[in-house]
Amino acid sequence: MDRPWTMARRTAASLRASAKVTARLREPAPLGAWRRRGLLSLLGLDAAVLMQALKIAVSAGVSWALAQRLLGSPSPIWAPITASLVALLTVRASVRDAVQRVVAVVIGMAVALWLGGLIGLHAWSISVIVVAGFLTGKILRLIPAAAAQIPINGLFILSLGAGQSVQRVYDTLIGAAVAVIVNFLIAPPNHVSAARRSVAHLADDVIDVLGEMAGGIASPWRREDAAAWLRTARGHAAGSLSAETAVEQAGESLSLLPGRAQWTGPLGRLRQAAATLRTVEIQVRVLARTLRDTADDLPSSGGRQVPLPMAADMLTRTAGAISAFADALVGSSRQPTGRGLDQQMPAAARTAIDSARERIGQISEDIRDMVAANLERALYLGTLVLETGRILDELDTGLDAAFPVATVPDAPPG
Repeated sequence: MDRPWTMARRTAASLRASAKVTARLREPAPLGAWRRRGLLSLLGLDAAVLMQALKIAVSAGVSWALAQRLLGSPSPIWAPITASLVALLTVRASVRDAVQRVVAVVIGMAVALWLGGLIGLHAWSISVIVVAGFLTGKILRLIPAAAAQIPINGLFILSLGAGQSVQRVYDTLIGAAVAVIVNFLIAPPNHVSAARRSVAHLADDVIDVLGEMAGGIASPWRREDAAAWLRTARGHAAGSLSAETAVEQAGESLSLLPGRAQWTGPLGRLRQAAATLRTVEIQVRVLARTLRDTADDLPSSGGRQVPLPMAADMLTRTAGAISAFADALVGSSRQPTGRGLDQQMPAAARTAIDSARERIGQISEDIRDMVAANLERALYLGTLVLETGRILDELDTGLDAAFPVATVPDAPPG
């Protein structure tokens, strides 16, 4: 007699939970408020990019003027070309690149003059010279740009004549030297800000796809919806690799940077954030795959799966935890030192993680009741809970690594 009334109460409770989750998803915070950016930021144009453009212009102009004055050449084009390429790099990389480009010019000249005089200038001999120059660069383990320059230099020497070879070396030396000096004197490259943007974009992607999944399963959802979530989640793998590469480049840019010690803390937090978010990005893909498999394997009503309001709330809180985690590690990297770090952000992140764990605990209790009624659906829901818990574990580990909790010494006995 009580069965219809019990089912009605459960349906009403489900609808109320769904309404609460939908309302939370419509709130601007905490999922996206920290991610608002201006137009220049969205275009990737910040002070660092504009400074880089200025340094390229200065390097090219100064190298041309010096080559004309010192060498008396009317058009020393190779000086500004080399200077422009080297000025794009970090201080450490510019020194390495400058040396290797000069080596490439000398080797290319030697290969061209030796083989050109030995076998002459023909279609097939040009191929031989290019192959010999390229393989020489590989054997010497030059960077790709310098290795590719060896056959290019050889072809120029063959086409312009041996009289241009010494001029080419001198032009390259002047251009490389000017670029290295400019890199040291004018705002040495610091790629920490670029790395922060890349890691922030990764956090955005993970949060957004979790929000889409949470908003979708809060109401009746289709298999096509789950397939779209999975495609979106898989597409974020490239962003994960880009974030890790950007962090590595940021570390290299600090290697010879004056005052680099003040960036040690922000760079360490970025490394931890990138490593944590890469694992989280993989786990979000597993969540999306689980929802797609749920739609494939479980019966539906009119092509729609039943709402999962509790799971939607769990994903929403998890997205909020990731957002708070990014605030604590990525947001703090806007500061050049750890002194400006808001100490409340790590605490807010831990609170958000605890809130998501609390929801997981509530769902785990309901799963026990669901097993008897629908084992298969309970198993899929259990997979969602398990993977979400692993995401929270990763966030906890990342926070502990970036912000170690001070241990309290035991009280003396007695």
